[in-house]
Amino acid sequence: MSNFRLLLFLTLQLFAVQANAQRFRNGVTELGLMGGISNYFGDIAPEIVWGESHPAFGLLYKYHHSRYFSSRYQFSYASISGKDKYFNGQAFRNIQFNSNIYEMGYFMEFNFKPFGINANQHEETGTTYVFSGVNLFMFEPTVTLPKGDELSLRDLGTEGQVINGKRTYSLIQPALSLGLGYKFNIRRKTVIGLEIGFRKTFTDYLDDTKNDYADYATIVAKQGSGTAEYAHPETLSGAKPIRAGVNRGDANFKDWYFIAGITICFRNVIGDPCARL
Repeated sequence: MSNFRLLLFLTLQLFAVQANAQRFRNGVTELGLMGGISNYFGDIAPEIVWGESHPAFGLLYKYHHSRYFSSRYQFSYASISGKDKYFNGQAFRNIQFNSNIYEMGYFMEFNFKPFGINANQHEETGTTYVFSGVNLFMFEPTVTLPKGDELSLRDLGTEGQVINGKRTYSLIQPALSLGLGYKFNIRRKTVIGLEIGFRKTFTDYLDDTKNDYADYATIVAKQGSGTAEYAHPETLSGAKPIRAGVNRGDANFKDWYFIAGITICFRNVIGDPCARL
């Protein structure tokens, strides 16, 4: 929770600095909300499973440098999950996970038509746009216990990190973002956008799956049978433990997640018909 509060604080500080550093001019700044869905693909989901989509929402602030380029600061919440059972070739592993994601990002947005610099001047009522940027996000893969509680997979060391004394992965990671959308005006003050943004991460542990299976008997001896069952979830369905050293994930394939949805932004439009550009 402390990491989440830190991300939220830094996001609000970015909004405040940008707002105070610029003179508010008609239509040059926007404050908005985002709502939609999130999903992921990685070792457990080599293809997108739409049934694993979850709600996502966010808060965003924009400053329009020109009619074509805008800076965008955004804080978002997303949720992802995956289950081996959706893929015949890997259902035997029985791996599954859930994770909440809290991200703070900066994007540069480019409009294909002039849009957004001043609501009192003639401009296009709608435009396609693309955006790219960088994020800092926090995540934590968990598994749902029979009674409904969430258990941290990272703390268990499902790939032998604990029994081998290896360093665990960080729950705060960077990502690169790339997306596209379409936005249009409703009167002067309201802008509606439809968009999808992909996040290229630099971790393979969004789903707690990267390397090889650790030895089942050693995990039982050092951490107990409960931990061993979630390190080797195939045993939960009655199968024998997979031999140590067999690939559990693909270390060369980094995980991705995406957020798609609707944005509703409100411009700082005032009544001055001669607002300076």
